[in-house]
Amino acid sequence: MHIKDGDTVCIVGGGPGGSACAMTLLREARKLGRIINVVLLEHKQFSEHRHYNQCIGVLSPPFENILKDELGLTLPEGLVLNEIEGYRLHSDLLSLDLIGEESGRSVSVARSRFDAFMLEEARKAGAQVVHNRVTAIEVNSEGVLIYSEGENIKSAAVVGAFGLDDGTCRIFEQGTPYRQPDFLNTVITLLYPGKEFMQSMGLTIHAFLLSHPGLEFGAVTPKDDHISINIAGRHVSSNIMMEFLRSAPVQRFLPPHQRREKPLNYFKGRFPIAPARNLFGDRYVMIGDSAGLMRPFKGKGINSAINTGIYSACSIMQHGVSKRAFAENFYQNCQELTEDLPYVRAVRVLTNMATRFKFMDHMIAVAAERPDFMKAMFSSVSGHDPYKKIIMETAGLSLSFTFAQKILEHFVLRQEAHLPPKSASPAL
Repeated sequence: MHIKDGDTVCIVGGGPGGSACAMTLLREARKLGRIINVVLLEHKQFSEHRHYNQCIGVLSPPFENILKDELGLTLPEGLVLNEIEGYRLHSDLLSLDLIGEESGRSVSVARSRFDAFMLEEARKAGAQVVHNRVTAIEVNSEGVLIYSEGENIKSAAVVGAFGLDDGTCRIFEQGTPYRQPDFLNTVITLLYPGKEFMQSMGLTIHAFLLSHPGLEFGAVTPKDDHISINIAGRHVSSNIMMEFLRSAPVQRFLPPHQRREKPLNYFKGRFPIAPARNLFGDRYVMIGDSAGLMRPFKGKGINSAINTGIYSACSIMQHGVSKRAFAENFYQNCQELTEDLPYVRAVRVLTNMATRFKFMDHMIAVAAERPDFMKAMFSSVSGHDPYKKIIMETAGLSLSFTFAQKILEHFVLRQEAHLPPKSASPAL
């Protein structure tokens, strides 16, 4: 199962991952002296700013290296809303500025404009962009037939780059052995507090790990003329968002006129926390969120989507489109992501336990005292290092002993808080 002259490869989804895949397919075909057709199906109209991907839109290192070295692109400065200067972590009672060094800059962008830029670059590279929604898919030994609201497309292979769009997930589940990844739900809202407040707020991302039931984490991100606020959890909703906004740790970062009851627009999304099952097979492969191949606790979803799009394209052109070829090449190239997943799960479980039992305050207190744990906190929130490296570097005996002391103190204090008050001693 190899791609031959005149064959078509269809990509479902025109976000950063799908666009990167299209550009790489065409580049690799030229290297091999082949002429292929690349069709990119994307029902959203990013350039008209009528449709959006539900993503905060922060590009973090090494995104500029990936764009330049792998795709020959430079991010237009006109797309940059602002540069992120730092991260601050908040628990129920404490806050901590996370100190560390990144190997490049982090910037916020408007996702619709960034996605439009990437899609236009794919078009310039020679991809055919079709703005239709997929309605069904058939995969067999002879090829792939993709049904859409417009024309049908026959191709030698199909790449799924549709994120976690529920309708498209179901279509691929019906037409292939693919099963979408486990995920958390997200709710995003935007506040426009005015230029003066935005200047006073600075350019720091505020991450919140609170003990609120049903809430795994939240973030407040400054973006040019507005604040993006997102929360994530199994069953988050607009009501939980309102409770998050009303909480004391978050109230400090909201403008006074927004602290009153006021109608808000909400955007619902989701992101994966585990790999999809059967994420590749004969003549099909999933990338980005569709594959669940990202570090689910700290993001970098755009970087992961672009990287997996590039890996899939190289695998298709160099090794073919059989299940075995994808397993031996595409999936092996994703090793940095797949190897980190067990460590991600462990950190997520421990973090959820820490917030549930209100131990996160103590963890922040330790980070304020211990440079090694401060570095771990910074790397976790910023996405600077893999979790495997973070855990290995912070698993020393000294730090473990410090945590054991804090845990003991914490539960002693909790137990004392639940004891009945001592009665006064009788007078002699």
